[in-house]
Amino acid sequence: MTRWEMRRTNVGWNWYTKRRMCGMQKRKWRYSIEAKQMASFVAVIVVIMIASFFIYHSAVELSKELTYEKMYAQAEYYLGTLDQEIGHIRQLQRDFFHDRKLIFLVGPDMNISAYEKRDSLLSVMERVNSIKGVSSLVQEGTLYLPKSGYRITSSEVRNMGSADKEEMEGYLEYLDGKIHYDGESFFMVEAGVPRIGLYAEPSHLLVIRFSIQQLQQNLAAFGSLGESGAFLYDIQEQALVEHSREGIGKEILGLLQKDKEGNYLSTQRVAVGGDPYLVFVGGEGVLGYFVEYQRETSVMEPITRFRNLVYLLFVLMLSFAVLSGIYTKGILHRPMETLLQAFKRIQEGNWTEHIRHERQDEFSYIYDGFNQMEDQMGEMISQVYEQTTLAQKAQMKQLQAQIAPHFLYNSFFSLSSKIKRGDYENARELAMHLGDYFQYLTRNESDSVSLGQEVDHARSYSAIQGTRFIHRITITFEELPGHLGKITVPRLILQPLLENAFEHGLEDKVQDGKLWVHFAESGGEYQVLVEDNGEVPDEKLEEMKEGLGKVKAQSSGIYNINRRLRLFYHNRAGLKVGRSVLGGVCMAIFIPAGNEENSHVYMDI
Repeated sequence: MTRWEMRRTNVGWNWYTKRRMCGMQKRKWRYSIEAKQMASFVAVIVVIMIASFFIYHSAVELSKELTYEKMYAQAEYYLGTLDQEIGHIRQLQRDFFHDRKLIFLVGPDMNISAYEKRDSLLSVMERVNSIKGVSSLVQEGTLYLPKSGYRITSSEVRNMGSADKEEMEGYLEYLDGKIHYDGESFFMVEAGVPRIGLYAEPSHLLVIRFSIQQLQQNLAAFGSLGESGAFLYDIQEQALVEHSREGIGKEILGLLQKDKEGNYLSTQRVAVGGDPYLVFVGGEGVLGYFVEYQRETSVMEPITRFRNLVYLLFVLMLSFAVLSGIYTKGILHRPMETLLQAFKRIQEGNWTEHIRHERQDEFSYIYDGFNQMEDQMGEMISQVYEQTTLAQKAQMKQLQAQIAPHFLYNSFFSLSSKIKRGDYENARELAMHLGDYFQYLTRNESDSVSLGQEVDHARSYSAIQGTRFIHRITITFEELPGHLGKITVPRLILQPLLENAFEHGLEDKVQDGKLWVHFAESGGEYQVLVEDNGEVPDEKLEEMKEGLGKVKAQSSGIYNINRRLRLFYHNRAGLKVGRSVLGGVCMAIFIPAGNEENSHVYMDI
C-alpha cells in the first residue's frame, strides 16, 4: 500500500466514522422516548384541533342553515300578509262601484235636487275615506267622475279642471288589473263600467295609491343598523323599495345570481364592500320579490367566539405540551441522557467516572446499580488486561527463544565464511551487528522501548540478513527523523516485518530484489513502512490482510504485532498491509502522533 493510498484510507475512515456517528445521533433522536413523547403530544393536539375545526365548520353551516330557515319563514309570513292586505284593498276598490249613492253622480243629466247631490257627494267621499282607513298601506284614493265633472278624494270634493282631466287620461292606460309604479309610489286603477276602446272615457275611475313610506316602515322591521334588512323588487316595473343604509339593496340586487330559467336563487351569499351577506330571495308577490339579507359577521358572532375559544384551547394545549416536555425532560429524559453518556464513556474505555442522581427515585437506584457494575467490570478488565500482558510477555520470550537458535546458526555460518575468505573488515562489521542484535534481545527486559532503539535493532537485523543476500537483494534503510526517535513503542514490532519480507516476499528473488524501509507522517499519525518487490499474488496479499484479525499459521507474526500495537495504544495504532509501489508487499506500522497513551478511542483497524 502506498503512502497516498494509506492517507486516502485514513481520510475515508475518518469520514465514515463521522458519518456513522451522525447517523447514530439521528437514529437515537428518531427512536428516543423523548421524540416519541413529543410526537404523541403533537398527535393529540392535531386530533383535537381537527375535531374542533370540524365542529366549528359544522356550527357555521348549521348557523347559516338556521338563518336561511328564519328568513324563509319571515318572507312567507310577510308576503302572505302583504298579498292578503292588498287583495282586500283591491276587492274594496271593485266593490266601490256598487255604492247606490254613486249612481247619482256618474251622469250630468241626473235629475236630482241640490240636497240629494250634496248628500251623494259626501257619501262617496266618506266611502273613499273608508278605503284609505282600511289599511295603512293606502296613501290616497281618488275618484274621477268625468261625466259630472267631479274629482273626489278622502279630504275634498272639487270640480275637475284641465289638469285633473289630463291626470285621469294618464291613468287610462293602466286599466289592466295590475299594480303599477310611476317612480313615486305604487298604484292600481279600476274603471266603474265597461268601456269600448282602450282610450274610451269611462263614466267613473277609482285610483288607489300605496304609501311608499309605510312600505319602508314595514320593511324596517327586518333591518338594524345595516346588519340586516329587506327590500321589495318588481322586475316588470323596475321598482325597488327598501329601508336600509343607502344603496345596499341596489348593490345586493346587482350581485344576485339566477338559475338557467332566469329565476333568482333562493339562498345566496354575496359580498358588498368586502362584507359578506347571507341573502334569501322569497317568492314573487303582488309588489315583486321580497329579498332579505343579513350580514354574515353578525350571524357568526357567537360562532366566532367559539372559534376564539378553539384558538385559546390550542394555545393552552401547546403550552401544556411544552411545559410537560420540559418537566418530563427534567425528571426523565435528562437522567436517561446522563445514563446514555455514561454508557458512551464505558465504550470509550473510561471505567472510573461514576454518575450521581440528586433525587431519591428510581433513577437513583439504577445509577447505584450502574456504578457497582462499572466497578466490577473495571476490575475484571484490569485482571484480563494483566493476564493478557503476562501472556504476551511469555509469547515474547518464546519468540526470542525460537528466533535465537536458527538465526544464530545462519549468522555464525556467514561470519565463518567471511573469515575463511579473508574478508576481515566485513566479518568485523557483521560481528558488531550480531552483538548489537543479541544484546537487544537478551538484556532489555522491558516490553516497551523507544522507536529509535527499535529502528536501530531492525537496522542491525537487516544488515545481518543483507550479508546473506548481498548479490540478490538491495536493502535501502532510510534515516529515522529525529523527532520520532523518542516515541514509545512495543518491543520487536519491526524485525518480524523484515523477516517476513526476506522469507516470504524475497525468497524467490534470484537477483534485483529490493527492500525499502522508510518513514512518513500523515493525517495525525506516524508511519513506519516496509516495502519489497517480491512476487506475491493477490490471493496471498488478501490472506495476509485477513491475518491481521485472525490467527493463522503463516500470518501469526503480523497478527501478534497488530494485536500488541492495538493493545498498547488503546486501538489507536496497528498494522496495515497492502500492495507496494515496488510491486510486492507494503506493511505499514501506524502510530498516533504525540504518543497519547491515555486516550481511549476505539475504532476498527
